Amino acid sequence: MSQEAISESEDFEPLVQSGHSICPSDLLVDGEDGFRFQVRASDIAQRVGGVDHRVDETLPAFLIRHDGIAHAYLNRCAHVAMELDWQPGKFFTQDKTALICASHDAQYLPDTGECISGPCPRGATLIKLDVEEKEGKIFLCQVV
Repeated sequence: MSQEAISESEDFEPLVQSGHSICPSDLLVDGEDGFRFQVRASDIAQRVGGVDHRVDETLPAFLIRHDGIAHAYLNRCAHVAMELDWQPGKFFTQDKTALICASHDAQYLPDTGECISGPCPRGATLIKLDVEEKEGKIFLCQVV
């Protein structure tokens, strides 16, 4: 699916299970729009242990590319549990050096999710999801 086709259907966020493909690799461009998707809390339970959720709940997540590497996070600010993007897929600051929460101006390093400015608590990070890029696709890794 092309970037234009995805942009036209901004409300479409596929539910991705561990071990399955999230999207084609060429969909992500360094510092550009991210790709939004959903994950089941039960598939990533070890990652969200401290987050209040139901086992069968789906959670918003996103993929971005930074310095040539794909990174995935839950779409949840570490300051207040709200989605980061100010418009669907818009996660980067204007200078493309950080991810930003549109509601709170908290900024995060794109490669680690570490909060570098704003109202987040000291040492706060986004919840990072393990992904693997192979065969022209980006996969959500199994959590063991």
